[in-house]
Amino acid sequence: MLRAGLQKTSLVDYPGILAAVVFLPYCNYRCPWCHNSSLVKPTEEDLSSLLPIETINAILTKRKAVLEGVVITGGEPTLTRELPELIRQYKSLGFKVKLDTNGSRSDVLEALLNHPETSPDYIALDLKLAPNRYAEVGGDPQVLCKSADLIARSGVAHEYRTIVLPHAILSEQDIYALSELVDGSSPWFFSPFKPGTCLAPAWNSYGRPLPEEVERLASVARRLGKTVYIRGLGD
Repeated sequence: MLRAGLQKTSLVDYPGILAAVVFLPYCNYRCPWCHNSSLVKPTEEDLSSLLPIETINAILTKRKAVLEGVVITGGEPTLTRELPELIRQYKSLGFKVKLDTNGSRSDVLEALLNHPETSPDYIALDLKLAPNRYAEVGGDPQVLCKSADLIARSGVAHEYRTIVLPHAILSEQDIYALSELVDGSSPWFFSPFKPGTCLAPAWNSYGRPLPEEVERLASVARRLGKTVYIRGLGD
């Protein structure tokens, strides 16, 4: 039985939309800085704390007069075989659907985008490191690039998201390489790394990057003609 987390109301996860957030477990990446460690490699205890998807869907059905959208996030949602049916169901209830993805399953993304009833209304693509460094987190650069191309050509509203890491682990060279995957008209959000619940416990001892470092890398992307915003400096 599929189980997931639920945030009943969010004003920040879907731009301009009052939405619920559904958190699907499991991820195929191993980013040591990830703050959703209980969803990346959930234990039996972690899974038991989640709700049956039927319970979540019943809650969302009752709240369809209040909510405008549903965000499906993770973990990595494209690993969940029920994802197409979830999108179909939420859209049939009148919700706009936002999908958060790491871009690791371009085949799933392509299949979703090929059918109006399963195509998300908004996509957020995480860009972590330069594509040639994706092996560091367990990713495939070719698949990432294909996913970015699919999203850019889809006609679906989308955004890009990058976490600025401490100790200059994310460099200007990374930004130059990632910028080639970003279309200039869609927003690219930069946010600072935050310690606390990292997948690799050692990362919890790292401090946040300074605001000047976040702005410096964001400025690189702006100079490359991208539409850049910064989130989370005051959190």
